[in-house]
Formats: sequence, C-alpha cells, structure tokens
Amino acid sequence: MSKIISKASGEIKTTGQLRIMLVNAAKGVLNGDLDLDKAMTLHKLAKNISESLYSETKIAMFRNEIGETMSKFGELPLGDESDNQLEK
Repeated sequence: MSKIISKASGEIKTTGQLRIMLVNAAKGVLNGDLDLDKAMTLHKLAKNISESLYSETKIAMFRNEIGETMSKFGELPLGDESDNQLEK
C-alpha cells in the first residue's frame, strides 16, 4: 500500500487515500500480487463508500440551499433523530 496510508493503523481517512488504495490494488492485480477476487471485493467496498460520500454531499448541498447547516461531515443521522431505541 501507499506510504500515505499507515499500514499499522490500516485507516483510510480521505478520498485521496481511498483512490491511492484502489490504484495500488489495480497495480497489484496487474503485477499478480493481488488476486482478482480480492480486488473485486475492494472495488465493491470502495464503491459503497463513494456512494455514501456522494449522498451525504448532496444532502449537505440541499441543506445549504434551504439555509440549514450540517454540524459535521460524516455525522449525518440515520433514521428519526428522536428515536433513541438503538442507544438503549
């Protein structure tokens, strides 16, 4: 993996790091270091992450257009905010 992504933590914290990981995975497939099944799994996971980011961005843009703000990117509530059943 890239030097930008710490192997010790295994964390990807930016979209740029996500892209680097995917490029490295593609290179790994081409070099024979990563099998196609693992690469396809990485692709599916990255696609889900990207779709989630896109959705949250669209919601933030809409809220901005109507004069609302989001407190922090990445903390979009799921479901009804008044429903605290999951916290119990």
